[in-house]
Amino acid sequence: MILSSLATCYLALLAGLPVEGNLVEDTLPILSYSFETRQDQDFDDLPDDWSRRKGPGYPQYVDVRIDRNLGHSGQQSLHFAVNGGHATIYSPPEKIDADHAYVFRGYVKTQRLLHDAALISISFLDHKRQRVQHFVSRPVSGTHKDWVEVTLGPLTPQANVRFIVLGCHVAHNDQKDISGDIWFDDLWVGSLPQLDILNNYHRHFVDHSAEIRVSSRISGLNPDNQYRLDLELVDNSNRHIADSSLALVTKPEDLKAVENSRLLDGNNHTEVWRLQPMEYGFYEVRSKLIRDQKSILEKKTTFAVIDLVNPRATGEFGWTISEESENLAVKELPEIAAQAGINWIKYPLWNVMESDDIHRTSQVAEMLDQFSNRGITPVGLLNHPPKKLRSQFAKDWLGVSGIFTMPSSFWSPSLEEVFARYTSLVNYWQLGGDDDNSFIGLQNLNETLKKVKSQLDLIGRDTHVGIHWDWKTPLPTDSMPQSFVSINNAERLSAVELARELQNARLSPGGSPRWVTLTPLPKDEYSAEARGIDLAKRMVTAKYLGADVIFASSVFHEQHGLLNRNGSPTLLFLPWRTVAIALQGARYQGAFNMPNKSTNHVFMRDDEAIVVVWNDEPTEEVIYLGEDVVATDIWGRRISLERDANTHRHTLRVGSSPMILRKCNQQIANWRLAAQFEIGKSRSEYGGHPDAVLGKNTFLQSVRGKAVLNVPRGWEVEPQEWVFDTGAGEKYRLETFMTLPSNASLGRKDVSIDFDIFAERKYSIRVHRPYHVGLGDIMVQVNDKKLEGNVLEIEQVIVNNTSPLETLQFRCSLFIPNMKRMQRFITELKHGQDRKLYYIPNADALKGKELWLRAEQVNGRRILNYRWTVGENWDKPDTISRKQRRTEDMIRVR
Repeated sequence: MILSSLATCYLALLAGLPVEGNLVEDTLPILSYSFETRQDQDFDDLPDDWSRRKGPGYPQYVDVRIDRNLGHSGQQSLHFAVNGGHATIYSPPEKIDADHAYVFRGYVKTQRLLHDAALISISFLDHKRQRVQHFVSRPVSGTHKDWVEVTLGPLTPQANVRFIVLGCHVAHNDQKDISGDIWFDDLWVGSLPQLDILNNYHRHFVDHSAEIRVSSRISGLNPDNQYRLDLELVDNSNRHIADSSLALVTKPEDLKAVENSRLLDGNNHTEVWRLQPMEYGFYEVRSKLIRDQKSILEKKTTFAVIDLVNPRATGEFGWTISEESENLAVKELPEIAAQAGINWIKYPLWNVMESDDIHRTSQVAEMLDQFSNRGITPVGLLNHPPKKLRSQFAKDWLGVSGIFTMPSSFWSPSLEEVFARYTSLVNYWQLGGDDDNSFIGLQNLNETLKKVKSQLDLIGRDTHVGIHWDWKTPLPTDSMPQSFVSINNAERLSAVELARELQNARLSPGGSPRWVTLTPLPKDEYSAEARGIDLAKRMVTAKYLGADVIFASSVFHEQHGLLNRNGSPTLLFLPWRTVAIALQGARYQGAFNMPNKSTNHVFMRDDEAIVVVWNDEPTEEVIYLGEDVVATDIWGRRISLERDANTHRHTLRVGSSPMILRKCNQQIANWRLAAQFEIGKSRSEYGGHPDAVLGKNTFLQSVRGKAVLNVPRGWEVEPQEWVFDTGAGEKYRLETFMTLPSNASLGRKDVSIDFDIFAERKYSIRVHRPYHVGLGDIMVQVNDKKLEGNVLEIEQVIVNNTSPLETLQFRCSLFIPNMKRMQRFITELKHGQDRKLYYIPNADALKGKELWLRAEQVNGRRILNYRWTVGENWDKPDTISRKQRRTEDMIRVR
């Protein structure tokens, strides 16, 4: 792998391109180099006026000259004879202006390269011929039979740019090639007009009540051509919202002749598209510059319509910025982060000191200070050691643990300046990034962390040191004080898998605070809706299961990031923000029992309750949550809730995408969570069972209450209604006696309690609670299957788990509509299971019908009832012969 500084620059350039736009066609050429004879008038085998770089690391014995026998489109090219050293040659400066954008295309051919690579650079110079911008192509290495096309751009020059210079490079890292060949040819630069959509914090994050303004800057237009600016606005589901088309004319006399036109005020024109306030959500602006009916430039930008909020001082959500780049909008990042619902941010600090920008360290320090002022705790990432330190490990590099397990004299000099500059602003430091596994299972882990902490404490105070871990390895239990573990997997965990890992982590003894890093799904493999739903569910899961901090990984990542490099939001910003703002600093209280079994989690903060609810299948839940409830989807869009005029209950249309319910009445939510059965289950026996309804007055005053218990048909309850008085914070107990009918089915039954509560006003609350018939000591399982010949086979399994062990006998009856009941007898069932089979003709006629299996205990009070619908689990009409079934049964008995 080639990791030269030039290749690193190329990667940084790629990271900044998503919003730069795409060249379509019709670029105008401004310079080209084909290295033919006319470009070597002095016949010195070098292109005229080109200059070769000299100095340490650039030996002149690397032969660079025009090859007169090989070319891409002509007869000649520029050849480098690789010989163990770097080599660079630059073109003469060519005048350009800052009104145009520029596109580069060239061709490279390489032979026999293993470690070296060919690259092409573009430098923009100011009027003093000092470089102010630098761009590098992708590296080309190996052996190529054909020429490799290399492109860059469109590249937008800064306002002070006056010249352009091309560079041809051979570069390598620690290892180098001592032989090989590189050819460069047909280096070409073209210009085209500039189209920029102005970007800043206030344009990317727009308050719901504010006017939308999209400002496009256009320059470099040719008066001899006709231009048009097309703009389109779409939402997160790519739905068309609005559009605009404006002819751009350069002559005043054309203004009246061309409909919907604008006269350009000079060569540099800014056009503002104004839109009325938009609904909450994510939006993308797509702009096209049309020249003579052909699209020549396309640009995109995004914005989110939100309610701007004041940042909270504490919370559990955070972001990770894994790569330090001068392209990051560090001045606006604190403001953006404050609107994202985060209180933690990881930022790489080890390599800031190596920046070529002398102001960079101060800019980063100011940014960290601004984070702290907004209640966001910075975490210094020590994940990119200086090249000089890193190079000493060569091929043995596994991660930064290799550095920190060395004596402190080895690594502390490289960090002294970092610690001195930033420990007054940063108390938390993570050794290695969230992909560094080198500390996992490390012996003497605590000693290593203590050694680093002692160095930090020489300058700072109250410092915390942490490392990355993964879910595959048991978490360290013997942890050092003021340390933390940041947990992340290379493989993404689903919400269910994450819940399992977090539950296991909660059971493990001791340990440091557990920080969880979530990596969203990649945009190239999943739909926007699926990615948003997955991220929201994992955030809620990590929150309710007690993760100490919940991070989004690499928020500027092209595939799964929350932000673009210019600070504009990606599709995932709003799902993250919506959940984080809702749950930031909230405490988990539990979950409601909803009649249609929707997954939900209830949180409390200040004076509100927050409920997050979803269901794998579309359904409706009816529930009263208070008078001021605000419902949103994960994109922050408001959801209108229907309410019953009499009961005031809300109807929630629940689906797979989480619904977030804010400003729910906290006292009602707590009342609902507190109300429950004292026992909540009974033996599977005919007769009466005592129980009680327990609860607590969660209102801030004394209340009078009326409660009514709603039970399945046929059950007898005495009493079924109560009137009670209870003081603020007092508990209540409402005794009852339940008598179950002989045909009561086993399993979980839905029981509800209606409360009329008289406090400062009347509240009507229905609380759903499960009631279990059967203690689980005796279980009934039934499976039905269609056999060959349209025969229905019903398998009955009764399991005896009684403790102390009872020997059981049952008389079993199968009730079939319009047929005589079928019977089986179970005798002397000790611990274990008994299996019986029933065979019924005409299986198709019974599909969808309800059957009833009843097992009455002989010489006992137990009555086991089981009802089910035939054919619910028939995936396919999987017919098999009864003879084959008997063979399977014989094998099973053996």
